[in-house]
Amino acid sequence: MGFISLFIILGTLIASVIAQQQCVPYTSNYTFTTGFPPIWVKPGAETFTTAEFQQVNKSINWSMVPNIPPNKLVNGALDLSTYSTSDPNCWWSYKNCVTPKAPGLKPDISRCPEPGTWGLTYDDGPNCTHNEFYDFLKGQNQTATMYFIGSNVADWPYEAQRAITDKHQVCVHTWSHPYMTTLTNDEVLAELFYTRKAIKYVCKVTPLCWRPPFGDVDDRVRAIAQQLNMTTDIWNLDSNDFRMIPAGTFTSAQVDTIFEGFVEMGKNGTFATSGAITLQHELNNGTMSKAQQWYPQIKAAYKHLMPVASCMNITHPYAETNITYPSFNDLVGGSSTSGNNPSGGSGSNSSKKSSSVSMTSCISLISTVSIMLIAQLSSTLF
Repeated sequence: MGFISLFIILGTLIASVIAQQQCVPYTSNYTFTTGFPPIWVKPGAETFTTAEFQQVNKSINWSMVPNIPPNKLVNGALDLSTYSTSDPNCWWSYKNCVTPKAPGLKPDISRCPEPGTWGLTYDDGPNCTHNEFYDFLKGQNQTATMYFIGSNVADWPYEAQRAITDKHQVCVHTWSHPYMTTLTNDEVLAELFYTRKAIKYVCKVTPLCWRPPFGDVDDRVRAIAQQLNMTTDIWNLDSNDFRMIPAGTFTSAQVDTIFEGFVEMGKNGTFATSGAITLQHELNNGTMSKAQQWYPQIKAAYKHLMPVASCMNITHPYAETNITYPSFNDLVGGSSTSGNNPSGGSGSNSSKKSSSVSMTSCISLISTVSIMLIAQLSSTLF
């Protein structure tokens, strides 16, 4: 074995362990054993009987929530067979309706109003291996809107904090990622409330935005979210990256074809009068790598890439009014008003703690492999 080959192996091993180290479960100062539903479990009776949930439930004006029965799943898919073709409930899963029909409900945010603007979003975080991806975005001076699953925040609190440290916009993406229109009112409320509570607990911000998993929302679910002062965010471009193998059945080339279409849209005037909001995912290394692969071409094809809050001129995306976020003009003009770090010192210290643990492991690995390398070289030379 040659000297160069040994160093290649050394580099590969180090890179592999660094990537794996980010996914090793760790202890933190955050506990989710009480005050939250079980992680990755749809909230049920054990949650609904708590004093906290009952208080939240009583704070909702249920007379403003349409009396729409929950939809049904058949073999894991939404049953559309008996639904009226007039789409009375503005059910997005049926005909992509984004303008509610029930009185008093705000329209969904589904596109950026400014021409040539790309609303950059990633669902399903925080991901335990997202450091490389977030490093990439930071290196591009690029922020995005991150839709976090409450159970992932509980599993990976330090990763959630990094999104705030890097000034990404954080929104709710439910506790257990269900089809929301199939849930009861209590289940809908719990999925939203406890995800926002987890984000507040870890990230020190209270999001005023959410995105339904699979886009599955109707006027009943919108009304409950609006009672919590949260806007509903959808999209008008779907990358289908989540369908990519191994999570789905799409090949990498099939997803590339979709992104090629997006690039062409940016060049041919499709978004000459208004912009786009995309659906991409922080789901796994494949989706994050795909995002990095296509970022330069998307950036070249569109005038502006930015989070949803900025493209919609929402300068206070959280309930905490002391936290400001850059408007569209702030980003286009190169200035920023997001000088506050809502995670405070605790988030920074936690990140350092996590990083130090990883670095210690990496140094140990480097030492071990270096000894192996020296031994191999000695054998080869002498």
